[in-house]
Amino acid sequence: MTSRRGEEERGRKETSSSQAGRDERPKTEVTRVAKIVEIVGTSDKSWEDAALVAVEEARKTIRGIRGIKIKDMTARVDPNIGRIAEYRTSIDLSFGVMDED
Repeated sequence: MTSRRGEEERGRKETSSSQAGRDERPKTEVTRVAKIVEIVGTSDKSWEDAALVAVEEARKTIRGIRGIKIKDMTARVDPNIGRIAEYRTSIDLSFGVMDED
């Protein structure tokens, strides 16, 4: 059986040791900044493939891509046959901003 006083003392020790660990961290903190650009990919296969095309094309000029958010999916319909001729996926693409140092 543990006394309440013992639990309180143990809690104080854990708190003080965890605070000491925080003081030992380096004083310079790294600020992470991301930029978001909107791009549109197209495909004759699917909306998913259109998103993949957009990311693959972006990789040619953008480094450090962190993620995407699907914003919109549209399609062009061929009026002669009444079927989807082209899938379009609009995405927000995020990537890290790098220091020039």
